[in-house]
Amino acid sequence: MGYRRSVIKKILANKIDKWLESIVDDNVRKVAKENCIITGGSITSLLLGEKPNDYDIYFKTKEATLIIAQYYTKLFNDNRGKLATKALHSCNPRVEEKVITNIKGEEENRVLVYIKSAGIAGEKQDEYAYFEGYNEVESDIFLSSAFDMATELAEDLKPKYKPVFFSQNAITLSDKVQLIIRFYGDPMDLHRNFDFVHATCWYYRNLDYLELPKEALEATLSKSLIYMGSLYPIASIFRIRKFLSRGWRITAGQLLKIIYQLPSVDLTNIEVLQEQLMGVDAAYMHQLIQRLQNDGQRIDEAYLAKLIDEIFED
Repeated sequence: MGYRRSVIKKILANKIDKWLESIVDDNVRKVAKENCIITGGSITSLLLGEKPNDYDIYFKTKEATLIIAQYYTKLFNDNRGKLATKALHSCNPRVEEKVITNIKGEEENRVLVYIKSAGIAGEKQDEYAYFEGYNEVESDIFLSSAFDMATELAEDLKPKYKPVFFSQNAITLSDKVQLIIRFYGDPMDLHRNFDFVHATCWYYRNLDYLELPKEALEATLSKSLIYMGSLYPIASIFRIRKFLSRGWRITAGQLLKIIYQLPSVDLTNIEVLQEQLMGVDAAYMHQLIQRLQNDGQRIDEAYLAKLIDEIFED
């Protein structure tokens, strides 16, 4: 049985408040509290009486998103210098702003996390790259560093809400919190980029306000996938597979909506494919991109399907 509105509000407020308590910078904590919004699958899970896998926190403004991203990259980098990890090299995230054109041809002012790997032979120290664009050795070093740090801190200090993973889209904290940097804005702006309507419930902590749109409730209670359109139709297809295994359903008409978007996506372009797969598990996505880059083979549907089956069905 699902939770009532009042109970859901208390659960979400408690989660946000505990996260806010972990922020040691007063200004950052203030910015976070005034701008944070929980939306997405966690509220859907609570409505169904299920335990959320994680809580996705978005921010109302680009400025707030930037401040939060800078805070956690600095926290990560500072802590790494104090820990004796097993990593061979130092890998440091850095936040930058960049204008990127999406599949709709729209220019977006993005907040991005770049990863600098210091000490690798032949690498210029001022060169940064997306984590997902790193070669296999470099990315393994970074992941090892991140999770070693989280493990050591947990054993020594048992801290809460520490950064353990960075990607283009989000900063993953311990204790089931993801800080989304891919999108920012009011709920209407955020949901314009969502794929399924059931995920459009939202909670604004600063006003202790929970919005449960009628369409989202109907989709949740009937476990129906209603496609709204997305910048990532490929990721939506992979997500459908997950939902079907959990007893959700989707009609042929909703599938057709996704199909209509596919011609705008050039899957033979590795950069486009990488962007499209951002909604899929990062580790699997990384394996796929690395195989495509390392194999050097022309991308066609047969080759891509073979790789995906090998990786995702392993």
